[in-house]
Amino acid sequence: MNDVLLFVSCFAIACGLIGMFMLYNIYRGVNGNLASSIIGDVYNFRYLQPLTGDYERYLAKVVNIRKLDKAEIGRLNWHSNYRNGDKTFQRSPTLVTCQMSNGDYRQFYAERSDMVKRSAIGGLLFKAGVAHLF
Repeated sequence: MNDVLLFVSCFAIACGLIGMFMLYNIYRGVNGNLASSIIGDVYNFRYLQPLTGDYERYLAKVVNIRKLDKAEIGRLNWHSNYRNGDKTFQRSPTLVTCQMSNGDYRQFYAERSDMVKRSAIGGLLFKAGVAHLF
Protein backbone atom coordinates (compact mmCIF):
# COMPACT_ATOMS: atom_id res chain seq x y z
CA MET A 1 0.00 0.00 0.00
CA ASN A 2 2.82 2.41 0.86
CA ASP A 3 4.56 1.61 -2.43
CA VAL A 4 1.44 2.44 -4.42
CA LEU A 5 1.00 5.70 -2.52
CA LEU A 6 4.64 6.61 -3.15
CA PHE A 7 4.32 5.79 -6.87
CA VAL A 8 1.11 7.80 -7.24
CA SER A 9 2.56 10.83 -5.44
CA CYS A 10 5.77 10.72 -7.54
CA PHE A 11 3.69 10.38 -10.71
CA ALA A 12 1.48 13.32 -9.70
CA ILE A 13 4.51 15.50 -8.96
CA ALA A 14 6.12 14.55 -12.28
CA CYS A 15 2.90 15.32 -14.19
CA GLY A 16 2.58 18.65 -12.40
CA LEU A 17 6.16 19.64 -13.22
CA ILE A 18 5.73 18.67 -16.87
CA GLY A 19 2.46 20.63 -17.03
CA MET A 20 4.05 23.73 -15.47
CA PHE A 21 6.99 23.48 -17.89
CA MET A 22 4.62 23.25 -20.86
CA LEU A 23 2.53 26.22 -19.71
CA TYR A 24 5.67 28.27 -19.09
CA ASN A 25 6.94 27.59 -22.62
CA ILE A 26 3.56 28.23 -24.23
CA TYR A 27 3.11 31.55 -22.45
CA ARG A 28 6.70 32.76 -22.54
CA GLY A 29 7.45 31.35 -25.98
CA VAL A 30 10.32 29.80 -27.81
CA ASN A 31 13.45 31.82 -28.49
CA GLY A 32 13.48 33.11 -32.02
CA ASN A 33 15.08 35.54 -34.38
CA LEU A 34 13.13 38.12 -36.34
CA ALA A 35 15.56 37.82 -39.26
CA SER A 36 14.70 34.13 -39.69
CA SER A 37 11.04 34.46 -38.69
CA ILE A 38 8.20 32.64 -40.40
CA ILE A 39 5.52 34.61 -42.23
CA GLY A 40 2.19 34.31 -40.43
CA ASP A 41 3.63 33.63 -36.98
CA VAL A 42 3.16 36.03 -34.08
CA TYR A 43 6.30 37.21 -32.32
CA ASN A 44 6.82 39.09 -29.09
CA PHE A 45 9.97 41.20 -29.31
CA ARG A 46 11.77 44.22 -28.01
CA TYR A 47 12.84 46.79 -30.62
CA LEU A 48 15.55 49.42 -30.31
CA GLN A 49 14.41 52.85 -31.44
CA PRO A 50 17.58 54.26 -33.03
CA LEU A 51 16.75 57.93 -32.53
CA THR A 52 16.21 57.80 -28.77
CA GLY A 53 18.07 54.60 -27.88
CA ASP A 54 15.03 53.26 -26.01
CA TYR A 55 13.49 49.83 -26.34
CA GLU A 56 9.79 49.27 -27.04
CA ARG A 57 8.02 45.90 -26.78
CA TYR A 58 5.75 44.67 -29.57
CA LEU A 59 3.48 41.71 -30.23
CA ALA A 60 3.07 41.52 -33.99
CA LYS A 61 2.29 39.12 -36.81
CA VAL A 62 4.97 38.83 -39.51
CA VAL A 63 3.53 39.66 -42.95
CA ASN A 64 6.62 40.03 -45.14
CA ILE A 65 10.39 39.57 -44.88
CA ARG A 66 12.65 41.46 -47.26
CA LYS A 67 16.40 40.93 -47.56
CA LEU A 68 18.16 44.10 -48.66
CA ASP A 69 21.43 44.06 -50.55
CA LYS A 70 24.03 46.83 -50.35
CA ALA A 71 22.68 48.62 -53.42
CA GLU A 72 19.15 48.79 -51.97
CA ILE A 73 20.46 50.03 -48.63
CA GLY A 74 22.48 52.69 -50.44
CA ARG A 75 19.40 53.73 -52.44
CA LEU A 76 17.32 53.98 -49.24
CA ASN A 77 20.05 56.04 -47.58
CA TRP A 78 20.18 58.37 -50.58
CA HIS A 79 16.42 58.89 -51.15
CA SER A 80 14.99 58.65 -47.64
CA ASN A 81 14.57 61.72 -45.47
CA TYR A 82 14.61 59.65 -42.26
CA ARG A 83 17.82 60.47 -40.38
CA ASN A 84 19.22 62.13 -43.50
CA GLY A 85 22.77 63.32 -42.87
CA ASP A 86 23.18 61.30 -39.66
CA LYS A 87 26.52 59.51 -40.01
CA THR A 88 25.93 57.13 -37.07
CA PHE A 89 22.62 55.75 -38.40
CA GLN A 90 22.94 52.54 -40.41
CA ARG A 91 20.26 50.37 -41.94
CA SER A 92 20.47 46.62 -41.46
CA PRO A 93 19.92 44.08 -44.25
CA THR A 94 16.65 42.48 -43.10
CA LEU A 95 13.41 44.47 -43.20
CA VAL A 96 10.39 42.76 -41.63
CA THR A 97 6.85 44.03 -42.19
CA CYS A 98 4.50 43.26 -39.29
CA GLN A 99 0.80 43.68 -38.63
CA MET A 100 0.08 45.11 -35.22
CA SER A 101 -2.90 44.04 -33.10
CA ASN A 102 -4.82 47.22 -33.97
CA GLY A 103 -4.51 46.49 -37.73
CA ASP A 104 -1.68 48.90 -38.51
CA TYR A 105 1.42 47.79 -40.40
CA ARG A 106 4.97 48.65 -39.32
CA GLN A 107 8.38 47.81 -40.65
CA PHE A 108 11.24 46.75 -38.39
CA TYR A 109 14.89 46.12 -39.06
CA ALA A 110 15.35 42.59 -37.73
CA GLU A 111 18.85 43.16 -36.44
CA ARG A 112 17.56 45.79 -33.99
CA SER A 113 15.16 43.35 -32.34
CA ASP A 114 15.99 41.77 -29.02
CA MET A 115 14.40 39.14 -26.76
CA VAL A 116 12.38 37.67 -29.64
CA LYS A 117 9.86 35.02 -28.56
CA ARG A 118 7.46 33.00 -30.70
CA SER A 119 4.49 31.98 -28.63
CA ALA A 120 1.52 29.75 -29.39
CA ILE A 121 -0.71 31.74 -27.06
CA GLY A 122 0.46 34.98 -28.68
CA GLY A 123 -1.24 33.92 -31.91
CA LEU A 124 -4.47 33.24 -30.05
CA LEU A 125 -4.32 36.62 -28.31
CA PHE A 126 -3.60 38.32 -31.63
CA LYS A 127 -6.58 36.63 -33.35
CA ALA A 128 -8.87 37.51 -30.47
CA GLY A 129 -7.86 41.16 -30.73
CA VAL A 130 -6.69 41.44 -27.14
CA ALA A 131 -2.96 41.32 -27.83
CA HIS A 132 -2.56 45.02 -27.11
CA LEU A 133 -3.55 44.37 -23.48
CA PHE A 134 -0.42 42.30 -22.91
